Amino acid sequence: MKIKRNPLIFHNVLSIKVTCKTNEWVNHARELRNSIIKNGLYTTGPVIYTVEDVDKEDNTVKVGIYIPINTELDLEPNDKYVFVKEMKFEDGLTLRHADLDDDIETVTYDTLRAAAGNYNLKLVEPFYNIYLDVFGDGIIDVYAPIEKNM
Repeated sequence: MKIKRNPLIFHNVLSIKVTCKTNEWVNHARELRNSIIKNGLYTTGPVIYTVEDVDKEDNTVKVGIYIPINTELDLEPNDKYVFVKEMKFEDGLTLRHADLDDDIETVTYDTLRAAAGNYNLKLVEPFYNIYLDVFGDGIIDVYAPIEKNM
């Protein structure tokens, strides 16, 4: 496992936030991607998502889904979509989660937390999961922003 320390920048990012069952976030990501395509736009980067536990008993989570697109948007204020010209983190830790059968929380998140603790770094949660499609299979690069020292 190789942990890298690096900045992270994506341009022209369209996003949504939803509360859903843990296994339903993919449907919302697909819906966002389809909305992008139906409006004559195209994606220029991976699907990025965050997950925050809302109700473990009910198995619901709050998910943020972020997709870089090909152009800037001037969105009217709305309850669904948010556009940011630049999604930027100055400093963070990245670790590849290659086996999607492994639990990302216990395998990857805990490894990042432990590494940060070893260097007296404070991570900002939720972490950003960057889903990469590789030859029809998926891997996730987990990006954990480091809190700035004040």
